Amino acid sequence: MIIYKSLFFACSGEALTKRLRIKTFEALLHQDISYFDDPNNNTGALCTRLSTEASAVQGATGIRLGLILQNFSSLAAGLIIGFIYSWELTLLIIAFIPFIIAGGFLESRLITGFASKDRKALENAGKVRIFVSFLFSTGKLHLIHL
Repeated sequence: MIIYKSLFFACSGEALTKRLRIKTFEALLHQDISYFDDPNNNTGALCTRLSTEASAVQGATGIRLGLILQNFSSLAAGLIIGFIYSWELTLLIIAFIPFIIAGGFLESRLITGFASKDRKALENAGKVRIFVSFLFSTGKLHLIHL
């Protein structure tokens, strides 16, 4: 059963990512020329954004969504069973749930902060890749001395 759950959420996440990439690329094709003159919208940055941001949406909606649903249903079932067998211990557990949620929120904020730094580094790497491929295609790669 778990395999089917993961499979279906992964397939829906992949379909959403593909549709999002197509729509984003179509929107990029309809931009004015002045949009591409902005240094933040160079070729490397746009290619990197097209690949990484759509994948981030997949990470938020695919298997992660199934995991969130599974965790909430397990929490509800555990609380119900806990109230049936030992309501005192269950009340103590409920008192610690806000701390667990705060820890999860702090962890996601830290991961998001690191992801934004990584995205900027990937955009810069995309710029270098585009530049080197241009030099290679024009035959001027030998002019660069490292």
